[in-house]
Amino acid sequence: MINDAIAMIAECPQCGAPVKLNSNVCEFCGSEYLIQTLKGLNGFDKKGIDKYIANYRKLSAENPANPEINSAIGICYLKLGLYDFAYKYFEKAMEDMIENSDLYFYSAVCILKGKRPFLVPLTLIRKSEEFLDAAKNLNSSDGKYAYAHALIKYDYYYKKRLNTDPNFQELLNEAEHCGICQDDKQLVENLLKLSF
Repeated sequence: MINDAIAMIAECPQCGAPVKLNSNVCEFCGSEYLIQTLKGLNGFDKKGIDKYIANYRKLSAENPANPEINSAIGICYLKLGLYDFAYKYFEKAMEDMIENSDLYFYSAVCILKGKRPFLVPLTLIRKSEEFLDAAKNLNSSDGKYAYAHALIKYDYYYKKRLNTDPNFQELLNEAEHCGICQDDKQLVENLLKLSF
């Protein structure tokens, strides 16, 4: 399905070079055609991300149900901090990509809207936790989901002296057991604007 999405793009969103169907990286500028994770936007400023959004929105108008395009738009909006827009596109993408654990993770982040969990109402905290639980159930070996959940539990429940099960320390241990790398910790901390 990704090759279908790349075929729709037809040119690199950054430099306009023709797309080769056997690759997702432009041979001229080195950027990805179809952003699949936030890491794919590392090094891009707002102007560079806006190029992706413009290209993807044009493609989305032609095929609004394409989950890869919707996911890519959501990732771009998330990177820009436009949480409501990002969440809308993640919801669309999840309809057809229900097995993509990162979509649930990104949705959990969007629910918080860039605020510290401590400042978010409990109903939104619980919704964010539901998305993180879904992500962990789909991919239990990715420690960033447990790490994000630990940060939320720490900032919301622990700091408010509320009991919760599992607690933040258990989730931290789970993340470490999964072998979370420093890059993933940094990604989660940047998205949640928190750290231990």
